[in-house]
Amino acid sequence: MRILKYILLLLLLLSVAFIVFVATLKGDYKIVRSKEIKIAQDVVFTFVTDSTSSEDWSPWKSNEASFKNIKIIPNDSLAQNITISEIKNESLMRFQKTKQGILITWEMKGNLNFNLKLLSVIQGGVENVLGDKLEEGLENIDTYLVKELKNYNIKINGLVTKHMTNYIQQIDTCSTADFQKVSKSMLQNMMSFVEKNEIEILGLPFITYESISSNDKEIIFAMCVPVEEEILTTPGSEISGGHFDEFLAVKTTLTGDYSHRKEAWNKSRAYANKNKLIEDSFNGKFIEVYKVSLPKERKPSKWVTELYVPVKKKVYAPKPKLETSTEEETSPKEENSTNTNQ
Repeated sequence: MRILKYILLLLLLLSVAFIVFVATLKGDYKIVRSKEIKIAQDVVFTFVTDSTSSEDWSPWKSNEASFKNIKIIPNDSLAQNITISEIKNESLMRFQKTKQGILITWEMKGNLNFNLKLLSVIQGGVENVLGDKLEEGLENIDTYLVKELKNYNIKINGLVTKHMTNYIQQIDTCSTADFQKVSKSMLQNMMSFVEKNEIEILGLPFITYESISSNDKEIIFAMCVPVEEEILTTPGSEISGGHFDEFLAVKTTLTGDYSHRKEAWNKSRAYANKNKLIEDSFNGKFIEVYKVSLPKERKPSKWVTELYVPVKKKVYAPKPKLETSTEEETSPKEENSTNTNQ
């Protein structure tokens, strides 16, 4: 019995010694990891700096870590504060253009709490704890951008009738490079307005464009939500009511990321031209409807967007009637009969 007590006491002393050892370990750390991603620099930079996309590549669960952008230098670097289990860490990502894409160098530093120190001891050092996390995050970015964004399909559905719709809208102008980020923010704002004012919506959100041009550096568009009746808002409000009547359109379905919108629009217009259909932005609108999108679906390869190019209805002129024969004219039957008698 006495030996058992000594053993337990010894184990207790060892446990205390181990805890003291872990607690007195060096607390500050600095980890660096790099990865080349074979996709355009601006695409990678836009994705990573979008604060709403962190859950798509973060190696930590959303309830475990939060990201806050501190300083952004376009296509060069991103400084963030990453809070993990209530511990703030400093993060710096550098973006260097390469022949095949972009090299991301991710550096993170901060102070370890007791749990991270304990994991470091168990797993052979902080490099094996947080270093693996940085590598996982970089791999997530690569998977999302390269595999997800390149998996898409464009289908021309043909001519359809786009029915009359009432809607509320928020109009804005932005550069083509910022469109995806700006439109996402506007959609969130629009849905908040709908919820706050208890407005019943009748369908999926969509975007209307003033025009569609591959050479446009700026895009004028409206983020819209369909409603039952036209709504009047107070003067000066960023939200206003809108309406369009029924029109004929070429419908195209894009399955995949929005970065393929340009190709989808080009194919839609090419189809219209091939079939000698004339675009009609006066009586119709250029529309994108988000059938499957954020926040319900996080994977871009599964997003579904419908595009509508307004066109004029073809008018078929009736064939001219044959002139009525006069009494002096000889009918074909009579001519044949005469020839036979001769």
